[in-house]
Amino acid sequence: MSIRRLSISSSGSSSPVLSSLDSSSALILVHDDDDNTHYDGDDDDTDAPFEIGRPFAQPLEPSVVLLYLLSPFLKLGATLLPYTKLPLKLGLPALFLFAVLAAFTRRLWYMLARYTRKSDVEDIVLDSFARGRGRGKERLRSVLRSVVRGGTGALRVGFAALYIRVSAEVLLPLLPSDLPFPPEPVLCIGIAVVILPFCLAQSLASKRIVYCTGLSVLTYILWLTLVAIAQHKGTLKTNPGWTKMGSLWQGITTIAFAFTSSTTLPLYASLKAGIPSVTTAKKPISHSFMPLSLISVVVAVLLTFPLMIFASLPGRLRTEDQSEYPLDPYIISLNASTLLLAVPSILVTSPSLPIPERVRQSTNVPLSKLAIFALTALLSLVPNTVFAVVSDVFLASCLSSTFILPAFLHIVIHYFKRPLSIIMPSTPGPHHRSGENSPSSHDELLQRKERALQRSQTRKRIIWDLGVWVLLLPVGGGGFIWAIGHLAGKW
Repeated sequence: MSIRRLSISSSGSSSPVLSSLDSSSALILVHDDDDNTHYDGDDDDTDAPFEIGRPFAQPLEPSVVLLYLLSPFLKLGATLLPYTKLPLKLGLPALFLFAVLAAFTRRLWYMLARYTRKSDVEDIVLDSFARGRGRGKERLRSVLRSVVRGGTGALRVGFAALYIRVSAEVLLPLLPSDLPFPPEPVLCIGIAVVILPFCLAQSLASKRIVYCTGLSVLTYILWLTLVAIAQHKGTLKTNPGWTKMGSLWQGITTIAFAFTSSTTLPLYASLKAGIPSVTTAKKPISHSFMPLSLISVVVAVLLTFPLMIFASLPGRLRTEDQSEYPLDPYIISLNASTLLLAVPSILVTSPSLPIPERVRQSTNVPLSKLAIFALTALLSLVPNTVFAVVSDVFLASCLSSTFILPAFLHIVIHYFKRPLSIIMPSTPGPHHRSGENSPSSHDELLQRKERALQRSQTRKRIIWDLGVWVLLLPVGGGGFIWAIGHLAGKW
């Protein structure tokens, strides 16, 4: 899928296309009339700039893009890994598998963005399913746009609410046990008030968001260090948030969740927007998206690998009612801080609510952001039984949007979109007979180059297609069947 599909035709000189063009060249380019964009390889340096379609995606430096690429891997999923109790023979292969799949799906999004020249999931979905003109297409685009925006917004709100709620659960052991009121709602509201100013930022380029994300990575590293010390001493305590999650939060699914992310396209667009479009100097590798993505995955594996070792050690976790140890308050505080500091970067990428323009223009208050934040805070206050169900729904949605959606879009675009074609007739046109000195006499060399290019691209396409089908069927289909069976009590 990394290039537009090319087709070789052996039609003779009587071909309608050849006759109408009356070309002396044996290579004739047939454009897709519905698409004015062209794909020109895999090199970022030769990629034409495209417009950033969302206000939260602004030009970013490569170091900031790397920070945002790494941050999602060091959040809730990673902090729950020590409590999964998976043996190494299962935990380590699963960790490496989903790390590879994370890099693979990011590559898919990258290729989809380059292929369609779109910088947002909504635009790619519309380009895949509702291209063309007409009333029917307009209605379909409107429906798809609403579905994608609603789904993206719900995912962001659920993500942030889950982080707030788990942070409150993690902080509970620091509070007295004889409080005259239920502490979870109070903690959730207090946490929401603290992070509200940071969640009103306009884009990922805001210094507030960058600093929060950087501090979140730093607190995770400090938390990992203290967890390693506590594990060595046998004093690591069970995470209260882990015990409140739904039934789908098992060892393998938690590892998969640790390698989910949702900002690949905005970050790619922001990186491209930060690079001058006209320059003669060769761009450094730091300005290429895929090396940054691979670096983030490798660093994430290095920072989560020890946690799988801790999870495999039997009988090393203390229960909540056992005596406190000096490191417990610090581990708890760093764990909660890691999650809370990640909430602003999640909500800033949420689509705006459809507030009437007259209302928006009548005030400078960010009504959409406040409404989204209020929904997030309310969702974090649900009872424990409802929270378990919500966490399961969110887990399934997050895994599907990360691993299944890009693979599905790849299949749709690769097999059903009209390609750009190069037709090579088997018989020469009338101008070919005029002698070897004609310009078209050199077309044989061009044809050989074109055939060699197509063979190379075909091999690449087969490899990517195999990877996509593996992602869709064994991983996605197998995971779906397991989830249904687990919820039904079959295993």
